[in-house]
Amino acid sequence: MKLRKALESIIDFGDRQLNRQNMSRTVVLPKTALKNCGFDLDDDDVRVNVSLVERDDEKFIKISPITATEVDDDDDDDEDDDEDDDDE
Repeated sequence: MKLRKALESIIDFGDRQLNRQNMSRTVVLPKTALKNCGFDLDDDDVRVNVSLVERDDEKFIKISPITATEVDDDDDDDEDDDEDDDDE
């Protein structure tokens, strides 16, 4: 486990405010930071995967860019988890 910690690098974006948006909270990240993480900000449909990571005694949110091929693969699925079946 110590080997993994040695390979980690942490970039601090400073204190960020959680803004209210309807019934949710949002946080704004700098555009340059997103570009450096591999996000294609020229694309109008930028999508991310958001995960809660729990490791030992720490918890954090992980945001990963979704590539265009991953989005295309998801669009080809016949079943979506978020659609309701009205035929029941």
